[in-house]
Amino acid sequence: MFKVVMGVIAGLALANVARAAEPPRYLPNHDVAITYRTTGTDPALPPRIIVRYFAAGDRLRIDGGPIGYLLVDRAMERVELVMPQPKLVLEMPPGGGLTDTFILGPDLAFRAVGMDHALGRACMQYDVTINRAHGRVCLSPDGLLLRGEGRGADGRAATIEAVAVSMAAQPAGLFSPPDTYSYIETPK
Repeated sequence: MFKVVMGVIAGLALANVARAAEPPRYLPNHDVAITYRTTGTDPALPPRIIVRYFAAGDRLRIDGGPIGYLLVDRAMERVELVMPQPKLVLEMPPGGGLTDTFILGPDLAFRAVGMDHALGRACMQYDVTINRAHGRVCLSPDGLLLRGEGRGADGRAATIEAVAVSMAAQPAGLFSPPDTYSYIETPK
């Protein structure tokens, strides 16, 4: 599911980074919803995604996937795929795939390139690497990912560009699956 864009977002917004050099702010300290226009070589890549961040709960929601949306609870180190049809929640197993990308990210590295502007906001450009994927992002001083491009280890490329930013408070209920949905647990 649109791995390159998810990898860029995951690597920036969700990685748990411990480094000697201080990484840039890659998560805001406030609620936000950012709508992105996306392009890329993955045929499953949607043309638009929305990333919401709930600061009080340290949670993200990523809408726009072909079968549902992703919920990320950083404190619990949990990634869930919520599928409205057929009302299921798939918890991603730890130790591989999306979970490692979203939660662990030990290989995340930033290198500052220079200042730029995106969506009328100043942002610093960084070259970013995570595992064997690499890209370039533009992060605002308050941690908003305003533009990104990347190429995954599989050779697929993607770009994302913020087209709208809302600093409105995000309702807590958006960051948990509906109570009426059934869980599918994957082997751990």
